[in-house]
Amino acid sequence: MDEMDIDTDADPFNQQKYSRPPNTSRLSAQYLPAHAQQDDGSQRLRYSPMNTSPNTFASPPQQHQIPSNHYTSYTPQQSARQSPSRQSQYASPTQQGRYYASPPSSSRAHTSQLPPLQSAMSPASYYPQSATQQLNAVFGNEPEPEKKPTSASGNGDIVPQFQRVYNTADLDARVNSQPPFRRANPEGGFISPLQALTSHLPATYRICNPTFQYESSRNPRRVLTKPSKGVKNDGYDNEDSDYILYVNDILGSEETNHKNRYLILDVLGQGTFGQVVKCQNLKTQEVVAVKVVKNKTAYFNQSMMEVSVLDLLNGRMDKNDDHHILRLKDTFIHRQHLCLVFELLSVNLYELIKQNQFRGLSTTLVRVFAQQLLNGLCLLSKAKLIHCDLKPENILLKNLESPIIKIIDFGSACDERQTVYTYIQSRFYRSPEVLLGLPYSAAIDMWSLGCIVVELFLGLPLFPGSSEYNQVSRITEMLGLPPNWMLEVGKQSGEFFEKVHDEFGRRTYRLKSMEQYSRERGTKEQPSKKYFQQTRLPDIIRAYPMPRKGMKQNEMERGELHANSH
Repeated sequence: MDEMDIDTDADPFNQQKYSRPPNTSRLSAQYLPAHAQQDDGSQRLRYSPMNTSPNTFASPPQQHQIPSNHYTSYTPQQSARQSPSRQSQYASPTQQGRYYASPPSSSRAHTSQLPPLQSAMSPASYYPQSATQQLNAVFGNEPEPEKKPTSASGNGDIVPQFQRVYNTADLDARVNSQPPFRRANPEGGFISPLQALTSHLPATYRICNPTFQYESSRNPRRVLTKPSKGVKNDGYDNEDSDYILYVNDILGSEETNHKNRYLILDVLGQGTFGQVVKCQNLKTQEVVAVKVVKNKTAYFNQSMMEVSVLDLLNGRMDKNDDHHILRLKDTFIHRQHLCLVFELLSVNLYELIKQNQFRGLSTTLVRVFAQQLLNGLCLLSKAKLIHCDLKPENILLKNLESPIIKIIDFGSACDERQTVYTYIQSRFYRSPEVLLGLPYSAAIDMWSLGCIVVELFLGLPLFPGSSEYNQVSRITEMLGLPPNWMLEVGKQSGEFFEKVHDEFGRRTYRLKSMEQYSRERGTKEQPSKKYFQQTRLPDIIRAYPMPRKGMKQNEMERGELHANSH
């Protein structure tokens, strides 16, 4: 059979690398290397699937010529485009219904053997990746596995790679149900890189180094108690009998067989009774406030009184938490210290006034607070209880999103029928009965309430006494002398007042001068600072700047009536 015409332009593997004269076939002998100048039979062995006519092959050549190492890029080579001897018939791309006959099998001894050529003439350089995959599927060639970058250590670990961005759509977030290179979280989901380097850092170290060991007990702990030197109670208490608290320490250890254990997070406050710390219940994960009482008998007994009062109020009088009373959740003893667990609240009213730069609150907000305080005091009166330490610091907001308040610190509370203590109430809010040493009742809480409401309105305390004498003198200056019966019954009236007779010979009282009181008591009284130029409460309210409050005249009259009632 005559030599068929070869469509040289249809085969990209036969494209020339070097220029040749026009109208000259690249198969001309002068442009072929020595090993390519073979007889017609060898030329017929060149098979291209792009030929448009059937092809029959002549007998194999008589001898095999070793190819030269100096071949060019247009040298015929074995590629995925050349059909192997086992290739079956396939359809012609140009003539539908016609098939090319499978080439006859030939011996390897008579097949031209060339080393693989890695150059720009490879199929991948002419066709996109998808076309190369289709050709591999047609000719039965297995594609080379994709090589993924590995770490420099050579241990075979795959290194994450950045994805190339071609358009804005590639910048859209993609949520993978199982992100690559992520560890599974025992609690569900996967551990993000940020979590792996923070909260799961020990596990990350352990993956990098299996010999790594981590013990939480070796963490540096921040001390919360001052002084922090252990002196008493086997080194657990300082010189003031306060338990030395550390961040991440545990209260209610398993040694006490207590049902709940609390992880210390931070300190909330410290006072004469002990300390209050912010803790987390390890069983319920609830964040609470724990009061750790000093290791002294007097404070222990006083705190037990607080427990009994709150048990009565929470368990019997206010089961539904409707009367703005602090909720007691748990009690236990930890290393000889009584611990009381309360609900965690927000800032107190003093801090609220301070954040307002000691300017008064709006009348609407003052009214809301006063109503809630009256609600709580009515419950205490119904239970025959006296708070004995009502002040802005002991009134806390439940949260910063609402004006709901809670009355706290019932450590000084007592029964109206068993008023044992005489030194009660904070000085600014101390009632005349307590100052003069008279028997007292729940009415002393109402005096404190009046002082608190005025302070919320003005932003400053009404009676900021620097001492007991100064406190009595401030009250007397604004409201006048107490009734004679109070001065006659009061056990401490003689400390502040002296008896005198008027022009009719009647016995009366007058306030001692500051010099006389200092001389008799052996103290050095100093003149106190006056926050207001006016003396009487109605005058103070009238002189106070009101534009921001939008207070009406009838509200001012109500304030005057309220002041006169005291």
